[in-house]
Amino acid sequence: MAKNPSIAIVEDDTSFASFLEMTFQEENYTVWVFHHPETALLKLPELKPDIVITDLKMPEMDGITFIKKAKKLLPESVFIVITAFGTIPSAVEAMKAGAVDYLTKPLSSPEELLFKVKNYLKNTKSFESTEGLPPFDVVFAGIEDLYEKLVEIAPTDTTVCLLGETGTGKSLIAKVIHVLSRKKGPFVEINCAALPENLVEAELFGYEKGAFTGALKTKPGKVEVARGGTLFLDEISEMSLPVQAKFLRVLQDKTFERLGGLETLKTNARFIVATNKDLVKLVAEGRFREDLFYRINVLSFYLPPLRERKKHLEKIVNYLLENICQKLGKPLKPLSKTSWEKLKEYHFPGNIRELENLLERAILLSKGETLEVEFFSKEREILKEELELKDALQIKNLEKKAILKALEVTKGNKPEAAKLLGISLKTLYNKLKEFGINQ
Repeated sequence: MAKNPSIAIVEDDTSFASFLEMTFQEENYTVWVFHHPETALLKLPELKPDIVITDLKMPEMDGITFIKKAKKLLPESVFIVITAFGTIPSAVEAMKAGAVDYLTKPLSSPEELLFKVKNYLKNTKSFESTEGLPPFDVVFAGIEDLYEKLVEIAPTDTTVCLLGETGTGKSLIAKVIHVLSRKKGPFVEINCAALPENLVEAELFGYEKGAFTGALKTKPGKVEVARGGTLFLDEISEMSLPVQAKFLRVLQDKTFERLGGLETLKTNARFIVATNKDLVKLVAEGRFREDLFYRINVLSFYLPPLRERKKHLEKIVNYLLENICQKLGKPLKPLSKTSWEKLKEYHFPGNIRELENLLERAILLSKGETLEVEFFSKEREILKEELELKDALQIKNLEKKAILKALEVTKGNKPEAAKLLGISLKTLYNKLKEFGINQ
């Protein structure tokens, strides 16, 4: 008979400790309560709790020191901090010490804590920052029900379709599904909007030596490389109709041929697709195959925009601040009260991607003790211009990558590269000059 999940509570506030104890006991957890961290350190190695919940401010020993010592004794246990003295620096310190989550008193509701504990117990490893992913409680802040669904469907091989506006994190969710699936193969990604039609086909299915001018050796495609893992096709709505037909076959029977090849190959990759377009409308307009639409629409999940997740904005912002400051090598500073108010009122048409740009700009430009987010009135127009410029630069970057890929495939044959790209030879030469590509 399986034992009940176990929780150890290390809390000097006796009334709050009793509240936590009753909360977990009502859910049939085995609970141990310690009011002194020194006592807990003596007992916990024998008890081996699944989860340890601790305060930060305790008279005998602070929570950070306790976590560092207890983590050595309990490497498999999950540590959660609940404190009335919540700050960004203390949260960062707690995470570095080994905590996986950080909550502040008073709790918004016991249900929130129970939800977190349940998911940590269900899939402890996946809630850690796995393969460069943010902590899952940040990724699913405000969309916890989506996580519950993904846990159920991740181990299957059914194709998943992710829908939502640009910047809502579809690529991130695709990686989460891959991590939850526990597949041993790689996570492979292709953006169907970033490459011309011919190159999308070659990248997806690969090609045989001699398939076209410049194909001097056989190259496997993404479908082949993703065997045993996950293939994520972003912006599938931009895939041409001929390529859609070939991809439909892969979905139906897991078979394909490389370009110029006669051998039928098989793949066992799991497919995840994403789009920010209305596929039903595209089907009606004849721009997306109806049979492919029904094939990928078995498991569809909508990712809500940031404006619908405002209640959880603080958690998302705090994570992004820490991450951006670490990336830029800047000291971590809190947002000013005025900036918080502005963010809570803002509509975020660019979603989390726009929020990240705003915070990075604030970190780089703010000189005081707090970060100032300025993007209303004149500053908002400046931000808009910056975002438009960044989008333009991203498009240019994708264009440059496409040209380099075409030249790589054709071994520098410019007329063939121009054909692959669907542009004139003159336009190609102009682009080579513009990007400073010497080939």
